[in-house]
Amino acid sequence: MHYLPGARRVAGFLLIGLLAGCSGGSGTEEGTRTEISTNAIAFRADGPSAAVPAAQVFTATFGKDIAHLAVVHSGDAIASATSVMNGRTAQITVVPSSPSTIGPGLFTGAIAVTGYTCADTTCSKLSAGSTSTVAVSFQISPAIQRVAPYVATSGVADTVIIRGLGFLNFNVTGVRFGDTAATAIAVNSAGTEIAATHPALAAGSYTVHVDATNHQGDIPSTVALLVQDPIAYSATTLSHPASTTALRALVYDAERHALLTVTDTSPSNPVSRYEYGNGAWSVPISAAGAFLDVALNADGTQLYTLTGTTLVPTDPVTLALGTAVTAPSLVTNSALKNVVVGNDNRAFVTTSYTTSGATGTYVYYPELSQLVLSTSLNNATPVMAANGNSGVVVQGDPTLTADVASYVYLTTTNSLSSTGTPTLRQNTVIPAVDRAASRTVLNGLNVYDASFALLGTLPSTTAAVVLKPNGSRAYAYDTAAGGILTYDISVDRDEAAYVALGAVTPLAGNPGTGVRMAITPDGGTLFIGGSTQIVVQPTPAL
Repeated sequence: MHYLPGARRVAGFLLIGLLAGCSGGSGTEEGTRTEISTNAIAFRADGPSAAVPAAQVFTATFGKDIAHLAVVHSGDAIASATSVMNGRTAQITVVPSSPSTIGPGLFTGAIAVTGYTCADTTCSKLSAGSTSTVAVSFQISPAIQRVAPYVATSGVADTVIIRGLGFLNFNVTGVRFGDTAATAIAVNSAGTEIAATHPALAAGSYTVHVDATNHQGDIPSTVALLVQDPIAYSATTLSHPASTTALRALVYDAERHALLTVTDTSPSNPVSRYEYGNGAWSVPISAAGAFLDVALNADGTQLYTLTGTTLVPTDPVTLALGTAVTAPSLVTNSALKNVVVGNDNRAFVTTSYTTSGATGTYVYYPELSQLVLSTSLNNATPVMAANGNSGVVVQGDPTLTADVASYVYLTTTNSLSSTGTPTLRQNTVIPAVDRAASRTVLNGLNVYDASFALLGTLPSTTAAVVLKPNGSRAYAYDTAAGGILTYDISVDRDEAAYVALGAVTPLAGNPGTGVRMAITPDGGTLFIGGSTQIVVQPTPAL
């Protein structure tokens, strides 16, 4: 959304027509007076998406010698000022600007009311009298839209991203989670994000408050951080729907303790949901749709499921399918491939050929129900950090003979950047990134820091990997070892190989081929899924 502060700084002019009586310049002080019923008007709106506040009216009363009355308005706070005459009184109606037009902030304006008398007996000339001014103020609160991740672990201090609009337009001095103050905050240069560190909190729901010294009243907020006690999942296996040959996606819904999958299952690839409750996993429910990938949006209110040509908003609990959004301008013989979601609830969607070649990517705008074409990449695979601030994207095809650029997807701009990223040709191992993108593993081999400096390497037998949310550990499913190997990636190995901590952790079952992995926000449980089944595995205590 684009806002236009300054668009109404050009004064509006309303001349109220010739009034009865012309004094030819000989009027008395009483006859030339102009009085207004107020000197100040204040408007308030709860945010840039709020409705336009009701207009306010003030009265101008003028003496018998006033022949003309001029009303001039200026400033961003005011959309218009109109008047209705009744004898020697004018009712002046002030309409504020639309919050959606000027955006969040503190705006001002003024209404100047001037009475004019006749400067000669024929009133061919006018003489300005005194001017009375009404000051207009308009406070449009910043928008607090969501917090990411919106699920936190009890007893653990951590940093979240508060997403919104207009934070730089106010003097933000603090953040509170319920009544508990953040221990550190930082507002980004666009005024759309606040990084806020919360202390250890007990389980519960905490409304996110933003404090600003120059904001009158509390900044409205319906956004909450959900703090949960960790669940000690037992090692077990979960079966795919019958006739499954491959697993395409594996997503953990932390709020509802559920697993979501997309599988190659005849006759129509479904999205499936397994929910944990009362110590057991439910029989999965499924929705068919020839799906290829799925992602949970930033506030957990929707799934974004992909088909070859559409993105389908889907209920995360019932799997009821919404209205499909078709990708425009798909290259012939290409299809949508993968989807990730930033903390703005917008999604980055990649596409691919069945062979090597560059095809367009898309950004999905849920507020517009549109997929918008973006940068072309070759068979790209993205992964998003849990805080939704950025993602990493690798690309390439086995037929390529030279490495190609990898990218960072920046949520603040909904765009890609390859500045400082490594070049490579992606393999079948999905990239892995920790909660805040302080560590990234590409191709299941190379471990990078936040600036993409190479820290060390993992074995070539790594078939899938996830990172502990704080970036201190890598948990790798290793086909040669036949289980999970744990690595301390908090240390810089100066590009040398990492050595596994302790012995291999065997799994409760064989996941099969084409393995995908997920981890709980507390870092206590791994989910390892492949063509055969899903394995639920407590994280090695290393």
